[in-house]
Amino acid sequence: MSRDGADVPPDRQPALQALSLLSGKWHPTVLIVVARTGPIGFNELLSRVPDVSGKVLSETLDALGDAGLIRRQVVSESPLRVEYAATEAGRDMDAVFDALADWGRQHLETAVPTVLLADGDRRITEMYAGWIRDRYTVVRVHTTNELADQLRTDPDVVVLDEGLPGGDLHSLHRTVGSAPRTITLIGDRPTVDLLDAGGDDVLRKPVVRSTLLETIEAQLERQGESPVRRERAAMEARLALLESIHPTGRLEASEVYLDARERVAELDSLLADD
Repeated sequence: MSRDGADVPPDRQPALQALSLLSGKWHPTVLIVVARTGPIGFNELLSRVPDVSGKVLSETLDALGDAGLIRRQVVSESPLRVEYAATEAGRDMDAVFDALADWGRQHLETAVPTVLLADGDRRITEMYAGWIRDRYTVVRVHTTNELADQLRTDPDVVVLDEGLPGGDLHSLHRTVGSAPRTITLIGDRPTVDLLDAGGDDVLRKPVVRSTLLETIEAQLERQGESPVRRERAAMEARLALLESIHPTGRLEASEVYLDARERVAELDSLLADD
């Protein structure tokens, strides 16, 4: 019998069905936490999985409940209070996670991505490092010279503040080059000059932990994409930021903005022809 058009032997069909229950991004994490902690309220669970939003956590719990892996129990009607616990089927998934953990230790590479944080303020880089060092190898630099030196370590992602001492935004991006993915941090009112600056994504300061983590993860997932797709995504990110700040009429009075919009259209045509 085939599954989704694939010639899968019948004895492997139950395995695919079991894995499909954990196909959601947060499904395995939430199931593991609930199974290990026992009955747990929504807010406590949210604090134990800090990178997920309340909306996504609620949707994940509903999906795991529909799959029969987690049960929802009303503890108090007034005020309403509910708890979540793993069902017997959910607890039995421990054996699956144990087997996957053993396989991972034997066969998966353990290389940890490197994130280079570049900001003139040491307190800022220390704060960012505290947010991400449990996931990534972190390198901190505070001048353009330090940035150039540490780029020799081949970081996967560079988080680059526009105010890094020793250069303007354009020269900083030339220093970083195209090898790493680059996230640019800018002030509150960027001008259309941002469109020519380079980089893969741009965030307005101040940034929060969840936004920084999500943006770094997104850049890592896009490693290896084609140059056309990379340029298109980077240009669209800068345009979207400017359009969220400045009136449309003011932007359309700028040749730089119009040229950028035209370039996005050209890139869309190239992608459509692939």
